[in-house]
Amino acid sequence: MLVKSLSIKSLSRFLMVCSLAIALILGGPNLAKAESREETVDRLTDFLFYKVNPELNNRKLQAGDRDYILEWQRIRAAIDPRVKPAQEVCNSPGPGDIGWEFTAINGETYEQTYDRLADIIFYSRHPQRARQPISRGDKARSNEWLAIRREMYISNCGL
Repeated sequence: MLVKSLSIKSLSRFLMVCSLAIALILGGPNLAKAESREETVDRLTDFLFYKVNPELNNRKLQAGDRDYILEWQRIRAAIDPRVKPAQEVCNSPGPGDIGWEFTAINGETYEQTYDRLADIIFYSRHPQRARQPISRGDKARSNEWLAIRREMYISNCGL
C-alpha cells in the first residue's frame, strides 16, 4: 500500500511539472508579445542602466537619486527611437510576431549605437566636460568610458 501511494504521489508531481512546463512554453511567447512599446523601452533602459550601475543592485531609484534619475532619463531618450516593431527589424519574424525590438537607426552600426549610448552615460556623469573628447593621456576617464562601453549589449530578434 505504501509503495502504491509513493508512486502515485511521484506520478502526480511529474504530471504537475510537465503541465507547468507546457504552459510556460506555450504561454511564454504570448506573454512577451503583450508588452507595449513603452514597457519595452523602459525594460531595455532599466537593463542597460543597471548593467552600468551595478552598485545599485537593481534597487528602485528614489527622489534623492537625482544624478541616477537624469542618467536613466538620458539613456531612455536614446533608446526610445531605437525600439521598432519586430516585423520591421527582424529578417524573419515569426508568424504574428508583434513584439518590439532594439535596433540601430540612421545608418549607424550596432557598434556605433553602443558607442553613442556609452557617450550619453559618460557625459551624463561628467556634465562639466560638455562633450569634450577624452584626451589620450587621461587614462582614468578612458578606462571609465571603456568600462561603460563593455556593458553595452542588447540582444534582438531572439539572439
